[in-house]
Amino acid sequence: MHGRKILTFSLLCLPLLGMLFLAGCSDNAKKKEEYYSKAMAYLEQQKEKEAIIELRNAIQADPKYADARYQLGLLYLKSGDIRQAFGELQRASTLDPKNLDAKIKTAEFYLLSKKKEDARKNIEDVLSLAPENKDALALLANLELIDKNSTKALSAINKAIAASPEEDRLYAIKGRILAVDKQYPAAETAFLKALELNGNKLSNYATLVGFYVEQKENSKAKDLLEKMAKAFPDSAQPYLQMASLDLRDSNVEAAEQHLTTALKVDPKNIKLKFAIADFYSKNGKFSKAEQVYLDALKTAEQPEEVEARLANFYFDFGKFEQAKENLDKALSKNDKNAQAKLAQAKFFLKEGKNQEALDTVTRLLGDYPKWGELYFVKAVAYSNQKDFNLAKEALSEAIKFSPGFAKAHALLGLLALQEGDFEVAKKEAATALKLNARDFQSALTLAKAVLFSKEYETAAKMFNELQTKVPENIEVLGSLGLAYIGLKQEDKAKETFEKLLRLQPDNAKAYTFLLRLKKKAGASQDDLIAMTEAQLAKAPKSSGLHILLANLYLGNKQVEKALSLYTKAQELDPNNPQPYAMSALILTRQGKKDQAIAEYKELLVKQPKAIGAYMGLGSIYEQSGERELAKEEYIKALKINPEFAPAANNLAWMIAESENPDLGEALRLAMVAKQQKPDDVHIIDTLGWVHYKRGSYSLARNEFFQAVEKNETMPVLRYHLALALYGEEKKQEAISELEKTLAQEQPFAEKAKAQALLQQWKSE
Repeated sequence: MHGRKILTFSLLCLPLLGMLFLAGCSDNAKKKEEYYSKAMAYLEQQKEKEAIIELRNAIQADPKYADARYQLGLLYLKSGDIRQAFGELQRASTLDPKNLDAKIKTAEFYLLSKKKEDARKNIEDVLSLAPENKDALALLANLELIDKNSTKALSAINKAIAASPEEDRLYAIKGRILAVDKQYPAAETAFLKALELNGNKLSNYATLVGFYVEQKENSKAKDLLEKMAKAFPDSAQPYLQMASLDLRDSNVEAAEQHLTTALKVDPKNIKLKFAIADFYSKNGKFSKAEQVYLDALKTAEQPEEVEARLANFYFDFGKFEQAKENLDKALSKNDKNAQAKLAQAKFFLKEGKNQEALDTVTRLLGDYPKWGELYFVKAVAYSNQKDFNLAKEALSEAIKFSPGFAKAHALLGLLALQEGDFEVAKKEAATALKLNARDFQSALTLAKAVLFSKEYETAAKMFNELQTKVPENIEVLGSLGLAYIGLKQEDKAKETFEKLLRLQPDNAKAYTFLLRLKKKAGASQDDLIAMTEAQLAKAPKSSGLHILLANLYLGNKQVEKALSLYTKAQELDPNNPQPYAMSALILTRQGKKDQAIAEYKELLVKQPKAIGAYMGLGSIYEQSGERELAKEEYIKALKINPEFAPAANNLAWMIAESENPDLGEALRLAMVAKQQKPDDVHIIDTLGWVHYKRGSYSLARNEFFQAVEKNETMPVLRYHLALALYGEEKKQEAISELEKTLAQEQPFAEKAKAQALLQQWKSE
């Protein structure tokens, strides 16, 4: 009984439920129309935010309400909310296939996001319903142009023009198609037609100006820009394009005038102020650039953006206190500001925190993947870490996204020079100079690349020109001296090195070349000693000159004097490994090993942290073949100072030369030494040798090349360079270096091996 009553009740209720459901549907239909009507009324009153709310209400009432979605999509599009606009317009075009405008706009979104097949499908749907739809035909023309089908593109745009012959934008599209097809006169005619039809559109002027610039018809471009400026007196764009043309002609003064006018026309444009400040910065006008930034700061709605840019500006000009002050202000207001984070990364580089700099810019690149300066900072960090391959990759990215980035070209040129790739060095340095004629480092890189390419006459001219600008620059004088040696103009070389030494009496490298010139001219060993003693009197604290004089005394068999000078060199420069090794060699040869060991140990009783004593002991043990004892002493030195270059260098070499070597540890130690003493040829050679043992031949070659560049008189360095080149399968270059090695008079332990290798390589 109970079951039958329930069933009866349910069946009786069904009609009632149906009526309630229909009533609900009817209410929703009524509500959506009310919402839609309110939205349209708001649109007439230009109350767009209120219209958006009502359209959302209409869609909530009926998710398939195509008209509401279409209008909402248009509003999102107008407000710049591209993602939301695309979603609504795409849904509208699906719900209402006859809404051609929704389909066309959806196709435009697809084309912008490079989904060409989806774009084509939407365009074809429109044209199947309306074959002469000008918007669809124009979009099709753009699509075919992207696909490099200029014939089809031209056919589509001509159909659009036939359907709407008075629409200027269609002629602008036709002009672009004809220009790509290299039909330049016809392209110009099309662009002129667009301008004739609508002279009130700024883009019609700008497009034609761009065409003239591409055709290198600058006079036509300038005339048109003058007309453009008169037609649009409230626009800064004509003056900006004028400035761009001025810079192409290297007319910096005219560019500055046009930029100043642009700012007068649009004085509140913050981006324009940044562009003008950047222009002044690139042209070395610090005060003017600073003033533009400070003026921008007074009116900026977001002052942290100006402060962040000021931080970068001050940093780039070496004004680190002002940079830090503005950076702190910017970060206090917005710790995620991209420009501020860039400045922060630069400070990390300055402080030697390369990994922190890398981490910072890597995070920024996630949001700004095409920001060239971020890749440049990345490259500098990698370069500081001696990872030159990654540095070059980062620089390639920097140049790809910022082709006019002079600093990126300059660093790429410098890295190429260091690696011995002189052609690339010349190309990149020349590009950097073209972009920034005041870049002294790039001028020096270019001249050095020419010098090392053995174009001595050209190099001499370039260094002489640089010397007129910086007459007392040591690097320029040293390179000029080398160029004269290459030209065999030894009197000029001697005169140049003497001038350098008057400016910098303790420059042992320059003095080495002067010694060689004197020796070649016939000076005796006693003459060379007297000359070096006189030079040392001018620079009594020069460790390098003490070593050179010690070497001369040693060659003259005045061993005690040599030993005394090596000891003095240790005191003057405890971080130089050479005098320790030479002292140990002399004492060992004299049979005074035990005496020397006792003296060092006695010193350690009094001064347990006397690193020099550990180094002396290590060198003596190393010279006498007691390698494990030597390692122990170097390890003790490193416990006192983990970054002590001589100990790190010697230990790295010994590990690399041991049986079953830990080459990872050897590399770590060698890099510690190189970081502390980047110009020491012995340390550079050690790092190169560890790379060589690891099979990293290109990295090894880079280090050995630097060592040879710094000291051409040590044949072992060139011998190692030959080995690395052979490892890279650059056989002919390796043979050439080996021949140069064996042609040097100075003996070296590996000479017999080098002779055997030369015969072997030549016979292969």
